[in-house]
Amino acid sequence: MSESGHAHIKHAPSLSQLLKALQSLSDPSKVKTRYADVSIDSDGNRKIRFERIKILKSDGEKIAKWSYDGRLIIDSKFLFED
Repeated sequence: MSESGHAHIKHAPSLSQLLKALQSLSDPSKVKTRYADVSIDSDGNRKIRFERIKILKSDGEKIAKWSYDGRLIIDSKFLFED
């Protein structure tokens, strides 16, 4: 992992993989860890890293959210034809 806390990207997940990984994340308001690594393959070699960040809402309340910072491959099934 680099000094910034980001692992070097060896794999760009597809949109489908990202959406599936989101389903396994815990409620960010109930965890104290900064990062969550979610496996996107059966052998656990490829993972997506999410960071727990604080968002300031318009009413001034701070809430925790998960953030993904990386490249993403768009599956052809999500593309629209004219």
